[in-house]
Order: sequence, then C-alpha cells, then structure tokens
Amino acid sequence: MPKSLIISMERLEINKTEFSPEIILDHDKKTFSIKGNSRPEDVRELYFPVIEWMHNYRLFLKKAGSYYSDSDPLIFEFDLEYFNSSTAKFLYDIVEALKQIKEDGVSIEIAWLWDKEDTDMKEAGEDLSYLSEIDFAYITR
Repeated sequence: MPKSLIISMERLEINKTEFSPEIILDHDKKTFSIKGNSRPEDVRELYFPVIEWMHNYRLFLKKAGSYYSDSDPLIFEFDLEYFNSSTAKFLYDIVEALKQIKEDGVSIEIAWLWDKEDTDMKEAGEDLSYLSEIDFAYITR
C-alpha cells in the first residue's frame, strides 16, 4: 500500500498520576516516551493498551514502510524515576516489541534516562537491555 494512502496511526496518551507515568506514543510527532513513576494498582490495565499499540504499530510499519532511518531513528525514551517489580515485566514486553520492530528493519534507539545519583535505575536499564538483547543509550539527567 503506498504511503500516500495511509492516513496515520492513532496517538496513545496516558496522563501522569501520582502512581503512574505519562505515556505518549505518537507516530505523527515521532514521540515515544514513558516518564515518571510507575507503581500503579493495576499494572495490566495501565500497560496492556501500550503493548497492544506497539503490536499494531509494528503491523502499521510493515504495511506503510519504515518512516525511520539510521540518521533519523525511532527514539523510544524511558525516563522513569521509579518503577515497581510488576511494572518491570511490562517494560520488558515493551522493549521486546521494540526489538521485533527493529528486526523488521526499522532503525530504533532506546534512550534510558537516569539520575547520576541513582545507579540502581541505570542497572535496571542494563538488565532490560541484556535480557532483551537490544542496546540502550544511557543518558544522565
């Protein structure tokens, strides 16, 4: 299907709360991020739509062709101050979805932001990178 016939992928935005992060998945603006704290009461309710969106985005990119290149990659930013163990499984699922998109030939960069005082957060990113076998860019804030 020619790109000119594809309208767009619907944006997913979840507002930040005291217990959950801001999540923005926006193909049109090339903004993909999870920012804040993640300790929701129902982690599945929060992250299931994200996993579903990622799956649909992979299918969208397969049909539309990649909008990304090595000089202009899809950048997914994780900027978490804290996340609980229940969230960790869903973060892994998101990274695995990104890995599948990358394996389809889409240029991807995963940015893992961390406070230089919080080495545990950097190590959490390193663990996710290791388990999923996909490289992260570690950025101190």
